[in-house]
Amino acid sequence: MSESTVIDKHEPAIPSIAPVEFKAPIVEVTVLEDRAHVVRRASLELRAGLTRLRIADVAPVMADKTLCAAIVPHGQKSGEGGRERVSDVRVRRSKLVLGDDKPERARELQRERERLSQRLAELQAARELAQRHETALAGVGEVTIQDIGVDVCYGQDEPAKWAEALARVAAREGEARQKRQELDFEITEVEHEIKRLNQRIGATSQVSDAVRAEVVVEVWVAAAGAYGVQVDYVVPGACWRPYHRAQLVELVKGADPVLHFSSEGCVWQNTGEDWSDVQLIFSTERPSLGTEPPQLGSDVLFVQRKSEVIVVEAREQEVQTTGLGAAPKQRSQDLPGIDDGGEVLTLRAAARASVPSDGRPYRVPLMSGTLKTTSEHVLMAELAEAVVLKTTHVNDRLHQPILAGPVDLIKNGGFVGRTSVLFIAPHENFAIGWGPDGAVRVQRTVTQAREERAMLSGWTSQIHKIEVKLSNLGPEPRTVQVSERVPVSELEKVKIEVDAATTSDRARPDSNGMVRWKVELPGYGRASLSLGYVVRKHGDVVGI
Repeated sequence: MSESTVIDKHEPAIPSIAPVEFKAPIVEVTVLEDRAHVVRRASLELRAGLTRLRIADVAPVMADKTLCAAIVPHGQKSGEGGRERVSDVRVRRSKLVLGDDKPERARELQRERERLSQRLAELQAARELAQRHETALAGVGEVTIQDIGVDVCYGQDEPAKWAEALARVAAREGEARQKRQELDFEITEVEHEIKRLNQRIGATSQVSDAVRAEVVVEVWVAAAGAYGVQVDYVVPGACWRPYHRAQLVELVKGADPVLHFSSEGCVWQNTGEDWSDVQLIFSTERPSLGTEPPQLGSDVLFVQRKSEVIVVEAREQEVQTTGLGAAPKQRSQDLPGIDDGGEVLTLRAAARASVPSDGRPYRVPLMSGTLKTTSEHVLMAELAEAVVLKTTHVNDRLHQPILAGPVDLIKNGGFVGRTSVLFIAPHENFAIGWGPDGAVRVQRTVTQAREERAMLSGWTSQIHKIEVKLSNLGPEPRTVQVSERVPVSELEKVKIEVDAATTSDRARPDSNGMVRWKVELPGYGRASLSLGYVVRKHGDVVGI
């Protein structure tokens, strides 16, 4: 790309003072949900009096009202307000025209395209002529062969003359074919060159809207010396999201593995300036969320006659919990409070990083640690007919909360899938699913009997039966935690009872209707579980 030319400047009137080029690199960036706070800082020698500093190549998209500057003596955190101060700070933007976009260059490209188009027309005409010549020579060869057949019929025997005639025709035909192929190749090259030229003309047909920005800072100091100057501003076009990586490592054969858990900040930015070797700070603050009052609506109350028929319906309801709970303290019987994630968090990157302004994702390490693990195989056949490896951990080694986000799963040295976690406070338990166990097969069947009404009774009953069969295709034994669900009634006229006679191990449901078994599945072994329950409803109830 050739040099740039400034064609339009928006520069306020500033007293005529020669600006000093100030190299203030970006040293710190605080990335928020949809913007970033950029801090530039450097030290320089200043003479007494007023000095204008110029910081070039800043982000043109910066918010002007967030631009601010500060000056302090070198090595100090704050100075006396009367001995040094910032008189003015502002941003100047300039529209650029790239050298390849200038009108004279566009005219040259147009002339070059006309020349190539004329050359292409000449080559196409020459190829058409060569193709006709090649076709004509092919006809001459056929006529020569026919003449030889006629001569043979009349008893003439001149093989040398015939061979010479055929060789002469074949040579001329080969020369014509070679010339036509050379013209085809040259035409293809010219067509490709015209295509590339059209792309360049399309790129230069409009004036580029590239914008360059610079910050001008006027500072006044009472005495000459070394001073530190800081400029910070907020830019859009930047965001971050948490990303995690979980690796399950088996240190001792047969024992519970450990979990290497690491968190990263995935950063995107297209602000117009590169962040090179900066300290990144990730914040969960959301300044874009306004405080708007809720919309009020009328709540109309009315009276209606109570229906004599009770209409009910079955619905799916998730069991609401606040997570898996926290790890118990060693010296106290009281459980600590759980952080619900409502507090604004600020996370510093573990090392300095570079993020170019290209809009692509870049991951920056935040924290990592090794967590103890408790593993088990669970089966919830109603959701998925597969035995899933589940590990439970305590966030006690990271010393920071784990933010909600996707998790890459690594096991046995390879990528096995992806899951997600919710907000996990320090010392809180959390679980990770590692996918189905390929060695165990599961089959679940549900049977419903016809409704039966007892004589001289207004109640109707229906028997439900669930059967779960497990098969271990591998040599290693498995201990599987199996869970099944029984509906829970909220009405007196609908009763649900578990049939202990048809239920394995006479298991009973908990308050949420969950029935659980612990199944020891040997190598190449099988197991079968059954669950039976009866749904009784009064005659006034409809809908189920």
